[in-house]
Amino acid sequence: MPGREVLVPGGYGRAFQVTKGECITVIDLEGKQVADLIAFNPNNFDEYLSTAQTRVMLGKIHVTKGDCLYSNFKDPVLEIIEDTVGVHDTIYPCCDRERYLYGFGVKKHRNCRENFVEAFEVYGLKYSHVPGPLNLFQNTPLNEEGTFGSILEPKSKAGDYVILKAHKDLIIGLSACPMDLTPLNGGEITDIKAVITND
Repeated sequence: MPGREVLVPGGYGRAFQVTKGECITVIDLEGKQVADLIAFNPNNFDEYLSTAQTRVMLGKIHVTKGDCLYSNFKDPVLEIIEDTVGVHDTIYPCCDRERYLYGFGVKKHRNCRENFVEAFEVYGLKYSHVPGPLNLFQNTPLNEEGTFGSILEPKSKAGDYVILKAHKDLIIGLSACPMDLTPLNGGEITDIKAVITND
């Protein structure tokens, strides 16, 4: 697959720029690996991908092929144009140091929130300003009554992918989630790859 490639090592994060009209293919290289995704307008960091506004604009909590993803200003920023899995999460925040400390009693565990701060260091992103991510490949269905259900292994297999088309210039952040204390990543933390191509 031609194009610029960004390898996101398991448990770490990366940030990269894309221009309007480019496509980002996010590939689960080995399967069962969640990829947290955030996006900012490089010309206005007050605008970012908002899963909350996306849910409102779409009228649903699940996203897949054909769905647009919206910013906190309700502008379309990304569109899912291909999806080989169809199971992703728009509800959960990214894992953070508090999740590991209060939930598991573990200090200084790698986490997606700090991964994004590290990846966006040049842009000055603060820990408190990391927005809620789109959790690609995450399999956390709700119960019928609307409560949180069990954390399940992702349904993604090795080589599964999502293709997102940028509706404006963006800085994309991807984190290969380091959660290894629940079934969230199938028990093993592995790499994610992004390939950026022209439409």
